[in-house]
Amino acid sequence: MKRSTPSIVGYFLHKISGYDISSLLLLELEAYLTWPFRSLPSFLGYVPRYLIYKLLFKKLDSFCFIHPNVFFSHCYNIRCGKNFVVNSNTYFHGIGGIDIGDYVLVGPNVVISSGMHEYTKSREPVALQNIVPRKIIIEDGVWIGANVVVMPGIRISKGTIVGAGSVVTKSTEPYSVVAGVPAKQIKLRAN
Repeated sequence: MKRSTPSIVGYFLHKISGYDISSLLLLELEAYLTWPFRSLPSFLGYVPRYLIYKLLFKKLDSFCFIHPNVFFSHCYNIRCGKNFVVNSNTYFHGIGGIDIGDYVLVGPNVVISSGMHEYTKSREPVALQNIVPRKIIIEDGVWIGANVVVMPGIRISKGTIVGAGSVVTKSTEPYSVVAGVPAKQIKLRAN
């Protein structure tokens, strides 16, 4: 017997059914507050973005440089230390929580997602399966290169450098340099 797919309305209702009303309202609020300032260049954009994220994040310790076209989702689950710098076109999905330490640098076009779809029900489309939240921790002094993907549930340890284009699928050792798909440790940083 062929399984019927839900209508657009049914699909939308399914997607929002996993959220309580306060979470839905917070997501809408963050979308509308950040949208006008997301693309502003230079200092004209840094200050309003900092002020908005200071309000929306669970914690933001000091001024940060959030370049144009960075997108944060579920800001209420994101904690950030001092001197955070994130380059353009980066996406943070904070559904499972993201903790970012001090002096963290994130390159352009990075995806950091603390949630992923279940996929165990083979007869059900992945889009209709639940999102599993898994916290990401990025410790102090981490540098994440351009075009990196950080998978849910990962700890990037203190002082780690993640090479450009890597996919981080497992936690790292302190002061390591990791690279590749999947990312593997290629050396330890010298003191």
